Amino acid sequence: MGKRKSAAKPPPKKRMDKLDTVFSCPFCNHGSSVECRIDMKNLIGEANCRICQESFSTTVNGMSNLYIELQIVLLK
Repeated sequence: MGKRKSAAKPPPKKRMDKLDTVFSCPFCNHGSSVECRIDMKNLIGEANCRICQESFSTTVNGMSNLYIELQIVLLK
């Protein structure tokens, strides 16, 4: 008598690559000058350029991926 077939294990979940927290400014085109920060305590996310002093801030929640949102908004 043969053994019963065991259920196949699901494949392991893929990890997402970490996103850059520093990138080039779309206004002054200076490389690696924009820094992104998320303050989960106050639910605020902000991006600031050290060279031209441009800034952007928005509210965040637990599901927010601020770095992607800021890159999309700043590149418009």
